[in-house]
Amino acid sequence: MAIKQHKRKSNGSDVGVSSKKHKTATSNSNKDLSSSAQKRQVRKERQSHRRHADIVAEAKILWNKLRVKTNTPDDTTALMEQVMSLIRGKVAEIALQHDASRVIQAAIQFGSTDQRRELLTELCASQDGSLAELAKIQYAHFCCLKLIKYCNRDDECIKMIIKSFQGEIPKLAVHGVASRVVESLFLNLPPKTTAQLKQEFYGPHFSLFVRDIKGVPTLQSNLKVATTGTQKQAALDFVKGIINKGMTKSFYGYTFFQQIFAEYMDVADPSDIRSMASTVADHSIHLLSTRAGTRVVAACASYGTPKDRKRICKSLKGYTTSSLLHRDAYLALLRLIQVTDDTVSIQKSILNEILTAPQSKKEGDGGNENTNQGNVLLDLALSETGSKLFLMLVVQDQSARLKYFDPYERTILEPVAMIKENGKDTPTSKKDPEARRKELLTYLEEALLNLCTENVEELLFSVPGSRILKEVYAHSKSEKLAKSVAKACHKAMLLYKENPQNEEKLASLFDDVVAHRAVKNLVLHDAENDVDVFTMALISLPENAFLDLMSTNRGAFVLSAMFKVSAARAALGKLRDPKVKKKLKSIYDRAEAKAGYEALMEALEEK
Repeated sequence: MAIKQHKRKSNGSDVGVSSKKHKTATSNSNKDLSSSAQKRQVRKERQSHRRHADIVAEAKILWNKLRVKTNTPDDTTALMEQVMSLIRGKVAEIALQHDASRVIQAAIQFGSTDQRRELLTELCASQDGSLAELAKIQYAHFCCLKLIKYCNRDDECIKMIIKSFQGEIPKLAVHGVASRVVESLFLNLPPKTTAQLKQEFYGPHFSLFVRDIKGVPTLQSNLKVATTGTQKQAALDFVKGIINKGMTKSFYGYTFFQQIFAEYMDVADPSDIRSMASTVADHSIHLLSTRAGTRVVAACASYGTPKDRKRICKSLKGYTTSSLLHRDAYLALLRLIQVTDDTVSIQKSILNEILTAPQSKKEGDGGNENTNQGNVLLDLALSETGSKLFLMLVVQDQSARLKYFDPYERTILEPVAMIKENGKDTPTSKKDPEARRKELLTYLEEALLNLCTENVEELLFSVPGSRILKEVYAHSKSEKLAKSVAKACHKAMLLYKENPQNEEKLASLFDDVVAHRAVKNLVLHDAENDVDVFTMALISLPENAFLDLMSTNRGAFVLSAMFKVSAARAALGKLRDPKVKKKLKSIYDRAEAKAGYEALMEALEEK
């Protein structure tokens, strides 16, 4: 029911005369007051003519006491009893007033479960309107937000809230004020309870006639149960209408809007996606806060025009690093790089931002900053999400590249975007993917090699970092990088030899679950590709160091891998000495973990 707002009727000249007399009297009485005091007097006079003015004035005094942080639970309970006795039966009317609405909000926040139920029941049963109507009003909608926040664990209250909003969600979702309430509704209440409300986004047919909802409904799940093509098109048009209105009012930051938008992108025709891409492009940064919003931007990058992609790049300017480090946003950025034919534009707007980012100061460096890009690149290389950019560009073989991306990531990055042009399916990107990858890699190649050479220790102990280290070495075959890694291994062995209990992190390199595997993978790469750059650099370890390396189970894995490199077998021949084998056997008998030692003994027996 809509809220009725009655206007006062005037009686013509009589009212004008009395009003004039009142103003004259007021001005005469306020002559000696300051300007601020006069304003307060006028405001108080104006408020005194509102409904329940005396009650509101008294309730506001209690509200000031109620919100004091030093109140004890007993103080709060006593004050709440007084507030409830004042506002009982008048809650809906008071909630409409901008200065009194805060009293209702405080009552919801500090009230007991029974008091909250009483307030909610009165608001839902009010003749002035339900929660759906209050949600549209500037000051009353704050009461709705408080109810959703503080009643989201009470099943009885949740049922009343859901019932009050039923049938109104499509209108409220595109309302300038009520959209905030809809956002709070879907964020704070359990998805199962809001499933019926979410169903309303897909049109009246699905909200009225589809009652058997299993799980959380989506546009795709509803289209599957649609019996005719007309129903499917009606649902698509209904959702598109909500999205268009939401875009007009810039609702890009709302989670519920991003979710509905993403669901539409999953089933929409590529030509429809392209028509929306130009509007979305300038607001891309606001959509990247969630996985759903990221899917929207990725779809617009895939099916949009080159001009749309350029505008997306512009929208993300200054946010490249933070987007790559974000748990969701990195995917949209990777897709944008993957489908943009203008590699020069990508180099200038995205990759250059990474390379020229200022390096943060470190303790002990006297406050001086280097001019290189080490810190930002290192942060990205050590990040599970940021490292995906480098892996996407460095790894040449597509099947090898795919192993670094999970199934969800592949659904966004792998499909070739096709759109109909002149009746034929045409890819939206014209350039050969391999040519694009090489052009972008050329821009980063030197920086990545320097990164790996100068930050070996950090990369070895990190899963994403060790992947970058291995792939950069595989691509470059750099002797300088191989020697840098071998040097770190030498240092680790010396630290371990001096004191096996050394607490320095590097000392545990060959006994660390990540680091030992990183070194082993570098050796195995040499074995699989018939090269020996890294392995021969590692062979330069002093002879006794190999005996020390045998004393750890994981170090034995590294040694066994070195036997697979033909050039290393001769250098490791001394390990086949019977005395060495005997020592290895004694270590094996005492060890708890034996897999590494077993692998090494097998390698020693091979000819």
